Amino acid sequence: MITAQGQTPVKGKVQNAMGKNLQGVTVQDKKNNVTIQSDRNGNFQLQKGSKPLEIIKFSAIGFEDKEVLLDTVDQTSDNGWRIVMIPLSLELDEVLVTGRRNNSYLTNSVEMGGKFSGTLKDLPQSVSLVSKEFMEDKQAFLITDMAQDLAGVNLASSYDDFTIRGFRSGYNSGLRLVNGMRSAYGYGTSYFRSPLTVNLETIEVLKGPGASLFGDIVPGGTINMVTKKPLEEEKLDVNFAFGSFQTLRSTIDLTGALDSSKKILYRLNVGYENSKTFRDNNQRKTLLIAPSFTFKPVDGTQIDVDMVYDNFNGFLDRGIGIRNNDLYALPRGFNVNQPSDYFHSNFITLSAILSQKINENLNFHASYMKAIYQEDLNELRTLNTFSDAPANTIMNMRFLEKKMKDYTDNLVSYLSYSNHWGNTEHRMILGVDYASYSPDRDNVQKEARSRVLDGDTVRLTVDLDNPIKELISPSSYVWLPQASFPFLNPYKSLGIYIQDQVTIGDKWHIIFGLRHERYSSSSADLQETYNTSQSSWLPRLGLTYKINNQVNYFASYSQGYIPVGADFVHNHENYGSNTAFKPEKSCQIETGFKMGFFNNQLQTEMSVFHINRRNMLMSTGAVSEAGFPIYRQSGEVYSQGIELDFRGQITKDFQLSGNYSFNHTEVKTSSIQSEVGQMLPNAPRHVVGLWAKYVIPKNALKGLGFGAGLSHVSSRRMENFARKDDQGNEQWDKWPAYATINAALYYHVKGVRLSLNANNILDKYYYLGGFDYTRGFVGAPRNFMVSMGYSF
Repeated sequence: MITAQGQTPVKGKVQNAMGKNLQGVTVQDKKNNVTIQSDRNGNFQLQKGSKPLEIIKFSAIGFEDKEVLLDTVDQTSDNGWRIVMIPLSLELDEVLVTGRRNNSYLTNSVEMGGKFSGTLKDLPQSVSLVSKEFMEDKQAFLITDMAQDLAGVNLASSYDDFTIRGFRSGYNSGLRLVNGMRSAYGYGTSYFRSPLTVNLETIEVLKGPGASLFGDIVPGGTINMVTKKPLEEEKLDVNFAFGSFQTLRSTIDLTGALDSSKKILYRLNVGYENSKTFRDNNQRKTLLIAPSFTFKPVDGTQIDVDMVYDNFNGFLDRGIGIRNNDLYALPRGFNVNQPSDYFHSNFITLSAILSQKINENLNFHASYMKAIYQEDLNELRTLNTFSDAPANTIMNMRFLEKKMKDYTDNLVSYLSYSNHWGNTEHRMILGVDYASYSPDRDNVQKEARSRVLDGDTVRLTVDLDNPIKELISPSSYVWLPQASFPFLNPYKSLGIYIQDQVTIGDKWHIIFGLRHERYSSSSADLQETYNTSQSSWLPRLGLTYKINNQVNYFASYSQGYIPVGADFVHNHENYGSNTAFKPEKSCQIETGFKMGFFNNQLQTEMSVFHINRRNMLMSTGAVSEAGFPIYRQSGEVYSQGIELDFRGQITKDFQLSGNYSFNHTEVKTSSIQSEVGQMLPNAPRHVVGLWAKYVIPKNALKGLGFGAGLSHVSSRRMENFARKDDQGNEQWDKWPAYATINAALYYHVKGVRLSLNANNILDKYYYLGGFDYTRGFVGAPRNFMVSMGYSF
């Protein structure tokens, strides 16, 4: 037995039986009440305390708890103690599948495609995330269903359209990542579809410009979707759900090994939904099939292959028209589309990841993803104007017929080198990213703004005072002359970057990063030949200092940029500008504390940030006669505030997730003088999200659980101005603040799981956000979902 007099710090490495290093393992010195966690390489180090070190407890999800006497632990001369964790048996794993869902919402590590990995507490950056267990507890089918549970995040509309730290992230103003690679989500017109959660393990939001890691990123943050990976143990989860608006859902999650040596693993996730929704003429059918495979042909080599097929058949919801500026004048379900409209889309992605261990210190990583998005659309929609302004009772309309397909390719490749030099540990990355987007040459859109009625040509309008939905024959439309449809410009992006994550002693963690990004694009009209290119150097710096086992201090600086497409340079007049649009630039300074409470089982982040953005591209909501959207660029805007984010458990039966953000945004200079001093569009000053869950652990009611939560979003400025005053100055209105209350009831017995979720219990009529009085997006009324699941 080691005594207090002869005691030295105890360090070592935690691994599984196959020799793989385990990150995030809880290491507890029970006598001195000290708890730490293993780092990304499985390393841990316990300092000597006032009492002698005798017994250390190791625990991790999916493994048996292990208590060891120090004088019985295997030791190597170079790396200290070696701890081998034993996976739970199959019988216990069946309990684990349900048990994890009942236990903590805590996730201790983040990967971001391997570029920015480690224990969250040691990373000098704010990261908000939600786990699949939390998503299941909320019965979240779309990633937008979890917006209120991510600090600093709110919805700007009902599309795949977020505001992060005051800045919009969606469509051509941002991108989504899948396992650290660019997705077609957020590009092309897939903006109208929010990604499903069926095949997701976590949703991660890296705050601030992530440009040194991922290229052109909006400054508010980057959303990364981490997919579920194949497991060695056989497991099957089946779930059925039904609820309000004639909603039916079913999901399957099947995984295991295809061979006895467990070198070939598989996983299959399937999700289906059929729902009328609460909106008129807006029923939808969604099918997602996502198989994935892991191959381990030899030690040190792993190949992961993922495929996703996403099919949607329904309507495109453009929001609600607001009569006479009265936000509550019309029923929440009111919709201007026609029963004959339709919106069909197919989305296919195929990705492959190679991880190759070259030697003990050097690893090679290569990823490739191909995405194909196809859309077929017929819709009667608003022209974003009223014909009787300012009375605002008659909306101008247009009819669109669109058939399009686009392609996105993404290649990520880097070398990772880790080593110890003296008192420092380095993890260096040298990498290259390549991405390209191209539309199909046969893409076409037809547009009509009038029709022939009784021999006369009349404008397409909808009278909100008398909203008779006449079924209009497409043969009566008067089509506009065929013009180049403003698809996104084809582009190619090449980034070269270097990064070093340095650990100095057991106190300091420092990150240095630098990226050179080159972006080139060509005309959206594929018959044209003009091109343009932009490039930028993008630095990143961050540090973390460990104050004690519970508290880390961090600070970071990062820069970002967003290029503009070739048409915004060569054909800028089509988009409403007399001069070429300029690339956007941004930077963020952030500092704060990361804290662990209740034996580090409740992780908390408190951060203060300031973001500056120049040449921000903003939509005016107007559309030219040729069908091009009209944009403008602000001179300079900023966002600054405070965020508090916590997640984990108070006890093993009481889980908690919550966040609060205060965000002051302001337009400093603008082409519209009256906009100076205004907050940014859809950027609330206050956002609150809270969810608590308790499961009764004993007695006759064992397995019965309760969940409750609330979300609050303060008022937000509309994107487009509502009117002009007597002096001709533009005036903006606001979407009102709202708060909703949600609750859930759970019952778990062995592998069976029953859930009842009630959302918007007080039946509040509220707006998620929107653009102007022609396009407001209403939140769902009171609704219920019942689910029944079985795991075996």
